[in-house]
Amino acid sequence: MGADRAAFVGIEQVGRDVGTSVTGDGAQVHGGSGHQINGGLTFILTESGEIHRRTSQRALTADQLARLKDRFIEPPGYWQAKSKLGESSRTVLLSGKPGSGRRSTALMLLYNSATPDAQFRELPVETDEEEKDSLDPESVQPGERLLLDMSAEERPEKFRSVQAKLESLRGAVVVNEGALVVVLPPDPDHLLLPEFSRLHVPIGRPSGKAVLDKCLKVDHVEFTEQELDHENLKEHLADAALRDLDRLCQRILEAKHANSSGCFVDWVERACEAFAKHGKQVAGQIRESSAPQRAIVLAAAMLKDSHADSVQAAAKSLLTRLEYPEEEKHVLERDGLDDVLRSVKVVPNNSRKVAFDAISYENAVRNHFWANFPELRDSLRDWVGDCVGALDLADDDCDRLVVRFAEQARRAGRINDLCVLAEQWTKQADRQRRPPRSARWAAAALAHGLGQMSSPSAAGDIRKKIYEWAAQPSLTVHLAQVLVSVCAEVMAETHPDQAVVRLRLLASHNAQEVAGAAKSAVSNLAQDNRFYRRFLWWMNSWLTQQSRTSDADLFLATSDPQRLLDTSSRSAALITNRTVQRQLVVGWRVVFMREVDGWLERVEEWLVASRAGEPGSLLLNVLVESTEGELAKLGALHVSSRDWAAAGPDGEERAVRQRTYRELARKIDAAQGLQLSDVKGTGRC
Repeated sequence: MGADRAAFVGIEQVGRDVGTSVTGDGAQVHGGSGHQINGGLTFILTESGEIHRRTSQRALTADQLARLKDRFIEPPGYWQAKSKLGESSRTVLLSGKPGSGRRSTALMLLYNSATPDAQFRELPVETDEEEKDSLDPESVQPGERLLLDMSAEERPEKFRSVQAKLESLRGAVVVNEGALVVVLPPDPDHLLLPEFSRLHVPIGRPSGKAVLDKCLKVDHVEFTEQELDHENLKEHLADAALRDLDRLCQRILEAKHANSSGCFVDWVERACEAFAKHGKQVAGQIRESSAPQRAIVLAAAMLKDSHADSVQAAAKSLLTRLEYPEEEKHVLERDGLDDVLRSVKVVPNNSRKVAFDAISYENAVRNHFWANFPELRDSLRDWVGDCVGALDLADDDCDRLVVRFAEQARRAGRINDLCVLAEQWTKQADRQRRPPRSARWAAAALAHGLGQMSSPSAAGDIRKKIYEWAAQPSLTVHLAQVLVSVCAEVMAETHPDQAVVRLRLLASHNAQEVAGAAKSAVSNLAQDNRFYRRFLWWMNSWLTQQSRTSDADLFLATSDPQRLLDTSSRSAALITNRTVQRQLVVGWRVVFMREVDGWLERVEEWLVASRAGEPGSLLLNVLVESTEGELAKLGALHVSSRDWAAAGPDGEERAVRQRTYRELARKIDAAQGLQLSDVKGTGRC
């Protein structure tokens, strides 16, 4: 409900010791070693800044969309849109007022129309220099569910140019039995071309009472129907945006956890008080506070639930960053830390962890500083950089700082601040010649910029910056390594095309450890057949149009023959698809031409796999066809297979290999138009 960003595709499971886990909005997922960050994501960060997904691809897709489904209330117009999507056009265009749940509705339409093995993909509005057009109809895969979110698009010319490409894209969706939902800007009628007007369905805002009722019940909050009619809730239920109702539900949960012995009315009153009064209360408090008090208030808001000593250290760091004169009083003449904290309504508990005495007060404090002191935003960013990179804060404290700073960067329209910090923290790693703690937070900052809480345009800005970085072969090693993880484990979740484009650039990095990591990341992603199909589509374009030296290496690294023969998740092996065969021929052709390191070992793997009946024989066809009949290449293939056959470890294995060798020899003869070699395979020897 109301979650305007939702993830589509996850990546892989983790089986190692980890440092930090970054989890979804309000989710409580963490259960192993490491630390948890709540901010719209589900990742684990290792000490070196690598990001790994906690769950498998299909499980994550089901978890996230199922969570939305549990909280979703169909808005007015939903069933009309569902019917439209089910028609032969397989396309619907949604519009509605901001806060009506347009994106959530689009996701549920796609989710409810999908088969169990369907892939979900979001199409970006913008593409970078080396990316294909995201609306290219050739990119559509069988059964794909596609989302194009243009709800924030304000350029009429861009909207018109997208419509010009939609017809061919829609045709490909129909051919591939997929589905396409486009989320339009508000009031789009004057911009829609006539041929798309019939596909347009406006939606309304669902009942606020029904939405809150369902969410509270899913979160196991007990209440009566009469209690939901509480006077304090009426204004929210009448016209609040769905995302605000989601926040209200979270506030009620917080109030329940803070006072479990209370009743629903008590929790509602405290939650609504947090919404209604905190802004004014904070403004009044800040007005009456000295500079050191303001620093301690902000530090406590950024580090709520951290140790009081960490708050004091962060406040001192802020005053230093702002060049505030140091207090002249001797430390023994000053107020004690607890007195200072209580003077600004911050209360340490028995474990010395700090919190404000009102629910969500810290949120209002953070919002106040970023909204009312714009001239301090650069300094606040640098202060967070100091705290994470220089202060001796605990890992949990750094977690909180990063996620809360990311929230303010998004609110203030300064998403690039996350990139500034990521670059700063990885420079510290390079100076120390080892990946320190700060490299982890660089990854976390970029992950939050790409996460589901960011607007499409803000996440697009992060992707653009990552592209600019990835295109630099001499980019600092630790930043490049962070980018590999972020692309593979975060960006690939919703934008696999953009992720593979950037990983391809990183595979050309001057540092071997970076290039190798990028190749491994692509190879891991390619374990999913759907991703591999898209990768082959990209690789075919790169190798025939704008090839890089590393492209053939990347192709070879992903060309596991077992993947091509696997039928565990599909009715027929990939190698039986003629389009896949043609794409593989293009890749092997370049491998043979450039004599890429490792080609012989991979050929031998293909020879072993070719024993798998008729599909296996197709592997040999690809190898032979990729030589284009050139004698030198055919000769190299023949000699390598002959030597492989002769090198069997025992007589039985050598006999099996000889049969494979003779089959390949016959195909090589046929490629040259020669008479087939004799059954013993001696005709070519």
